[in-house]
Formats: sequence, C-alpha cells, structure tokens
Amino acid sequence: MPNGALQNNRGAAGRMNLGSGSHHILGNRCQPQQLPNLKMPEYSILGQVTRADVRHDPYPHMVIDNCLPAGVYEELARTYPADSAILQLGSNSGNRSVRQNSRQDLHAQSILARPDCFSEIWRTFVEYHISNAFFQEFLRLMGPEITAVYPRLEQRLGCPLPEITTGVLGDTRYRGSQLLLDCHVGINTPATRLSSVRRVHTDAPDELFAALFYFRKDEDTAPGGDLEIHRWKDKKKPLFVASEVDESDTERVHTVPYRANTAVILINSERALHAVSSRGPALSSRRLVNVMGRFRESLPEGLFEKRQKMTPWALGRRALQRYRIGTGRL
Repeated sequence: MPNGALQNNRGAAGRMNLGSGSHHILGNRCQPQQLPNLKMPEYSILGQVTRADVRHDPYPHMVIDNCLPAGVYEELARTYPADSAILQLGSNSGNRSVRQNSRQDLHAQSILARPDCFSEIWRTFVEYHISNAFFQEFLRLMGPEITAVYPRLEQRLGCPLPEITTGVLGDTRYRGSQLLLDCHVGINTPATRLSSVRRVHTDAPDELFAALFYFRKDEDTAPGGDLEIHRWKDKKKPLFVASEVDESDTERVHTVPYRANTAVILINSERALHAVSSRGPALSSRRLVNVMGRFRESLPEGLFEKRQKMTPWALGRRALQRYRIGTGRL
C-alpha cells in the first residue's frame, strides 16, 4: 500500500518544523488505559465480514465499512498515538522536519517495545494483527483467492497455506518464519499544497497481502486522499517504471473514500494496482493502520517480478527517481 514513497517536496513550503517547541512527545499518552471487557474477535478488522464480501474486479480485495464495533473503534480513535509519538519514535526518528503529505509509521515491534507509552487497547490490537490467529482468519476469508492468484505458492513453500509459519517483521527471534507480519500505525502528514502521497503502484513483490484501516478525525474536512483501485488497460502488459507504473497504462475502476472505521484489504500481485488521490492543503494529518504479510527469506525472489517498461520516457523517469532517492529529494 502507499508506504512512504514521497513526492518531490523541495523547499520550505514542503516541510514542517518539528523542533522541541512544536510537539511534546507522547504527552500523557503514556498513562495506562483500562480496556473494555471485549472478546478478541471484536478487535479483528476481519471480524464482521464473510467470503461474500470478497470482490474480484479488478483483483481480489475487500472494502469493509463500519469495520469494528463502534465502541472498539471509538476507544482506538480516542487513544490513537499522537502525531509526535509517530514522528519521533517511528520512521522519522531523529529528524526535526518532515515532508508535507508524507507517510510516517510506527512498526508493531516499536509499539510493543514501549508498553508504557501506548494504550492497552492499541497493544492488544497490534498483537492480534501480527499473530498466527489473524493469519488463519485471513486465510479462511481469502485463501481461495491466494491460491487462484498464486497456484504454485504451496509448492514453492513446501507446505499448505494454513501450515505456513508466521513471525513478526523486524524481530530477529522470527528469522526462520516463512511469513512475517507487521502492523504499522501511522499518519500522512498535513498537506501544504495539493499533492498525492503515492500514485499508481503495486506493493513490494515479497508482500502477500495488505490491509489499510482508516481513522479519519472529525475535524478533517479536506477532500481527497482516497484510495483508488486501478487495473491495467486492455492489451497493456504489466510493465513497471522502477517501483511505480506509467499511469497512462492503467485506468481507475473505483474509489474507496478515506472514511472513519473503513478498511480495504487486498491480495498483492502485479495486477493489484492502487493509488492515493490528491488532497490538500490540509492542517490535519491523516491517520491509518497498515497490516501486511511479507515473504523475506522464504521467497527471496518474491511472489512476482516487476518487469520494466523500456521506452525512452520510462528510462528517463527511472533515472530521475534514482537521483531523487539518492539525494533525498523525493
């Protein structure tokens, strides 16, 4: 999913100061929270869907409105980690400024390593979504779609899908696990101008599935920032430009609004094209959770290959992308 690829946001207008006067890290978020008496399925983003909810056009995915029971969602929204915590403990750690409308995340391992700084309901939510129990729940819903997209996957792994060993991405104790799970709790930072956090792409070739779960704030009234589901145009081969695609080779099928308590779950493949529509300017950050399962050492070649488009335009765009990555000017 949109996972931190940034736009070319050069200059002061594209950056926000995160000096010591701007934020107080964590604030009172480190105070212990009392959990409601809830059963585990009520925490699951898959708890209220069935196989009838699986969509197949243009690729296997689900859109879940009112994903969690209202009381569970409201408690998670109320205790959502502060922007300052995500910026200072997550992927932006150590930096005093951050690009406008860019993705910033806290990984599951970071959250679970700081039990004093995150509410109990969030620790429980994260723990469940990186567990084998969640993966088995996911398989019960979308296992047939995985087999249809990757008919040789069980053969490549040497075991049936339900017997895949799972672990936590980034935790060295799980290095031998076949599928590594993660649950990113993050934001897209406020936008100073109209821009997209990421345009049409597929997720990394080692990623089996991804889920986005939205926590829109009540005061967030800015239009845009919605998830667009795309497909390759008729007779267009799945060819990429570095990690992205030539958008003229694709067409939008439908749009999922960025809406509170809404989740989108997809099977990743070379056909699982999606994008984030432009938004901004906006003073509010966009809150979202990203759950994923990735094959690292078990399938080092990945699930699919991002074959490259070789036109002069594509070659030039790839060179520009490499330059921006190398100079930090994305």
